[in-house]
Amino acid sequence: MMRENKIEIVFADDRPVVLYGLQSWFESHERIRVTACVRNTDQLVARLKSARYDLIVLSGGIEGSCANDFAPLRALRQAFPDTPVVTFTEATDSRTLTHMQRAGAAGLVSARDEARVFERVCERVLSGAQGAASPRVASYCDAGARAGSFCASPGYRDVRLRVTRFIARV
Repeated sequence: MMRENKIEIVFADDRPVVLYGLQSWFESHERIRVTACVRNTDQLVARLKSARYDLIVLSGGIEGSCANDFAPLRALRQAFPDTPVVTFTEATDSRTLTHMQRAGAAGLVSARDEARVFERVCERVLSGAQGAASPRVASYCDAGARAGSFCASPGYRDVRLRVTRFIARV
């Protein structure tokens, strides 16, 4: 689904240089317009109450962490359920990425992804997809799933063991 209008996003990151860089980066591509940049959750909530955006992009740890069960992201999803959230993250751990999705991130994009990959994830999220992820993020999750399914200690449930006692005499 190709949109005729630009995707209007609000970008939240606690690093001013990153906000400026990302705004320039995203606006150099014709389909995305960053209409607001904020540095914290309070500013984000104030913006969301005063205007409507197509998409919320969280970055820089504003979404929360596994330690707090991504409480800011959860609260944001409860307060603004009609506005999807894409998390722009540096996380590579599959557990963390999975928790972000469970907390309400409709899309996950790596900070190492290119702008067109970000645009594709945004388009998928805006078309109603849940759990959209960039190929890079998906590869992190796949690698984690493979590692998680590997059992370091094999199951000996059906194996008969014979124990031999060794006594050493000194």
